[in-house]
Amino acid sequence: MIEGGCLCGLVRYHLFVAPEDLCDCHCVDCRRAGGAPYVTWGSVPKDQLRILSGEVKSVAFAGRNRSFAGCCGTPLFFDEGAASGSIDVTIASLDDPTPFAPKRAIWIEDRLPWVVIDPGLTEPDRREEG
Repeated sequence: MIEGGCLCGLVRYHLFVAPEDLCDCHCVDCRRAGGAPYVTWGSVPKDQLRILSGEVKSVAFAGRNRSFAGCCGTPLFFDEGAASGSIDVTIASLDDPTPFAPKRAIWIEDRLPWVVIDPGLTEPDRREEG
């Protein structure tokens, strides 16, 4: 059972499958939205995520949607819009993030100079994947 939620516990969600494409994103947008030097994400098909309780608020920015807990502001999800079949989940919002270590680092050209990248992480940049 893979579940997660926000800081205050009002928003709870369930994943029906394990997140994949685990990565640390160092882009400026993720850093600002997460209030952190980088954010670790994992993707699931949208139909494999169920909100169990609470209100999730979305903010459209740069053609993408970022979703936060309406109660306490915890960053939870990211998607490329309504046409996208997948949604990214903040791994740190899972009740047990331990099994979901990142496999790669992206947007490292935006990383803060004092952040050390694990040399075991690969580095495909999303701008080059398209």
